[in-house]
Amino acid sequence: MAVAARTRERLEDVVREIGPEWALAIVADVSSIDDNYRMVDETVRRFGALDIFVPVAGVNRRKPLVEVAPEDFDFILGTNLRGLYFGCQAAIKAMLPRDGRPNGKIITIGSLTTLQGVTVGLSAYAASKGGVGQMTKTLAIELAPQGIQVNCIAPGWILTDLNRAVISVEPRRSWVLSRTPAGRFGAPEDLAGTAVFLASSASDFVTGQVIAVDGGWMAGSDWAPQ
Repeated sequence: MAVAARTRERLEDVVREIGPEWALAIVADVSSIDDNYRMVDETVRRFGALDIFVPVAGVNRRKPLVEVAPEDFDFILGTNLRGLYFGCQAAIKAMLPRDGRPNGKIITIGSLTTLQGVTVGLSAYAASKGGVGQMTKTLAIELAPQGIQVNCIAPGWILTDLNRAVISVEPRRSWVLSRTPAGRFGAPEDLAGTAVFLASSASDFVTGQVIAVDGGWMAGSDWAPQ
């Protein structure tokens, strides 16, 4: 397994957990086309092939539209959509059938904003994640003849160290929980089962889908606990 991030420090714990004999750490910035191709090349050199590609990098700057500067927009779209696009391009070239054997799974990461307008201050982010959803569907059609499946996971309100200060404070905390039938925030581990399914042969007839892992948020936004 190859794992990539912009700084080596962020990779060390992951490599240690997987095991150095099984993991390859690659320092790279997905907003760079050259880095995307280098990540794929290094992965193929180490493991002989690229079978599964899961681009998870994402950034945001929460601002009302009237306050979004061009550099904010370029920063968000450069990682969330442009980086994803050329990462997929590099990965697909390595996945194209070898000796007639179809090969490849791509799992993109969207968000609730892939599916709906969630809240204020997310216009640029929503533009990027909406693009992720449509790109996923289009690539699924384009790559189906090559036996490559492309699907998107759309996480709900997942509590992480990066967003804890934003989503776990009032009144947002109560607002989110009142509209989530599961009655809690998600954890990163809640995404694992869907990712494993989409990476496995069990999903060979599943492609072009945006799958919400959201505790029921998309099932009915007017839901409230009784």
